[in-house]
Amino acid sequence: MLKTIGLTLAGLVASISVAHAGLITDTIEQNHYLSTWQSYSYTHNINDDGFVLGSAISGNLDIEIRDDKDRWWEFSLVTVEDFDFDTGSFRFYANDFNNELELEALAALNSDGLLDVTVTSLLGDFYVGKSVLSVITEVPEPGTIALVGAGLFGLFVARRRKDANA
Repeated sequence: MLKTIGLTLAGLVASISVAHAGLITDTIEQNHYLSTWQSYSYTHNINDDGFVLGSAISGNLDIEIRDDKDRWWEFSLVTVEDFDFDTGSFRFYANDFNNELELEALAALNSDGLLDVTVTSLLGDFYVGKSVLSVITEVPEPGTIALVGAGLFGLFVARRRKDANA
């Protein structure tokens, strides 16, 4: 009995000290047509999904870019937050955009839970489709587990006192 309680307490203490990762996904369904020199801007908002400011540790942005099937080349510029190519990039032809969030984009996301994205057609025309932002967050274990552990420890102490008095 004593060994079981001790192992239970050790397991609770180990689980309290470890932070777990959570995944938040924000999807924007769109079908926006762009021709040469046109831009389209939108914002991912992960505040609705239980995001705690400052808890994002990594992320990924996927944007579907589809050709309209003409015979021209397409060149696109994807800007995430600021025009600095921290996360954004040039794309040749109508290729999907898939990049990890780099330092500045991740910092902007941590500051307010919003990620601004602009897609610009530098040459040609194409469609901007679904955009998916996936963010890995650090979620600390709730304090209730610590309370349960303290309660079990109290029961253990009370049981030992009862056995000692008997």
